[in-house]
Amino acid sequence: MKILFQEPLTSPRLTYGKFSQGAGNNTFPYGLASVARYVMDRGHAVEYLEPGIAGMDMEAYGRYLRGKDFDLIGMSSTTLQINQAIKTFEFIKKINPRIITVLGGVHATIMPGETLGAAQAVDYLVLGEGEVPFCKLLACLESGGGGVEKVAGLAFRSAAGAAINPPSAGNALESRDLPVPPYQLFPMRKYIAQISYTKRFPSYSIVASRGCPFKCSFCNGSAVMGSRVRCKPPDKLIEEIEILKNEYGAKGIFFLDSTFTLNKSWAAEFCRKYSEKKVGLPWACNSRVDTVDEPLLRLMKDALCWEILYGVESGNQKSLDMINKGTTVEQNTRTLKLTMSLGFYTYASYILCLPEETEGDALNTIRYARELATPIAIFYLPVPFPKTALYEVCRQKGLLRENADWEDYNAWDFSNPVYINPLIGKEKMQRLLKRAYCEYYRTPGVIFANLKELLFLRQDLRKFIYAIKGISGLYRS
Repeated sequence: MKILFQEPLTSPRLTYGKFSQGAGNNTFPYGLASVARYVMDRGHAVEYLEPGIAGMDMEAYGRYLRGKDFDLIGMSSTTLQINQAIKTFEFIKKINPRIITVLGGVHATIMPGETLGAAQAVDYLVLGEGEVPFCKLLACLESGGGGVEKVAGLAFRSAAGAAINPPSAGNALESRDLPVPPYQLFPMRKYIAQISYTKRFPSYSIVASRGCPFKCSFCNGSAVMGSRVRCKPPDKLIEEIEILKNEYGAKGIFFLDSTFTLNKSWAAEFCRKYSEKKVGLPWACNSRVDTVDEPLLRLMKDALCWEILYGVESGNQKSLDMINKGTTVEQNTRTLKLTMSLGFYTYASYILCLPEETEGDALNTIRYARELATPIAIFYLPVPFPKTALYEVCRQKGLLRENADWEDYNAWDFSNPVYINPLIGKEKMQRLLKRAYCEYYRTPGVIFANLKELLFLRQDLRKFIYAIKGISGLYRS
């Protein structure tokens, strides 16, 4: 079949809110790209389009579709993008009703019935890991459409209503089978990396593993990929990095895995082999304070890891317990200080005004963040994404805005938050968020750390220009 994978027609402002001027367009669709590789390896012709990066408006996109003869178009969507994905599918059906439309991603996976009801222009949903069910769907379509009712991980409309086949364990790829994206299909040179993960441009994102065993109440990360962790073999991962270096001029890599160090022995093996092979690219990753120790951190540093992001979340133990983070304030303090002492550019994220927090609790988190003084910190207000434990707590207590749209589930734009802490109130929550940024980036230790990074470690100056644009966007409205 002739297949197009694409992103929805959407805008950076929707995705990144007030930070859009400094956000870059770090949208490499690693999950969709992995499905594309899996499909291509089984004989199907695949193209890829990112309308935003291609500079397409609706009219240009329509001309593009009319000039092609696609059998099927597939997209992935988050909750934030779902309205735009649905509108894009509706437009596709107007252009050519015969095109088969398929939607995957976290929103479709966690809310298949609601998605089918809202997205009449979507023929099939792929739930969970997409490679196996998508290829089985293609086989069914090529044989006349029969058999889809037996495919685990598919949802569709039938004469009896919504047919939802939950994903099966057999859909989960093993470590050795995790695909390397067909980078040649993608506009690699046009991706501007997210500045918070970038030392030098161009830097590219990679996902080294699947699955997360943790149960943080604000996250639905395991909804698509499950809780069983599978990591690419280090040699295979290094070969992929070398493709990005040799063929696309990569000067840096950042791993988007939620916790790169989940499997310490795997992370240590990767670091040793990365050093032995002299790949030479600096890299950044996400971690947790309870998945690293000094020996591993030293190995990572020797292997050119320059930055680690930790989800600290709060300076209040009661809040860490409430969100089921599984860490302590003391652990956070100890690990972040150790990481900084070893020379890592350390990045921390925080959530202000969580349920049951008071204004004093939010101020304590801001104070705690300033005391740690990592070079980068980012602050959020709570976003109870659908079907997370936090969502259920907020829903049961009547704390969710009744008229909230899916586009309001945005972790970058809090002009109209879906959750209002009743002990603080909307306006004060927004003021606390602005105060956090204002006070944090005026902290002498933070200023010194960034000047040192700029002057002595020779980071790309563009990173700091983008950062100033992004932070200034917070104050213009």
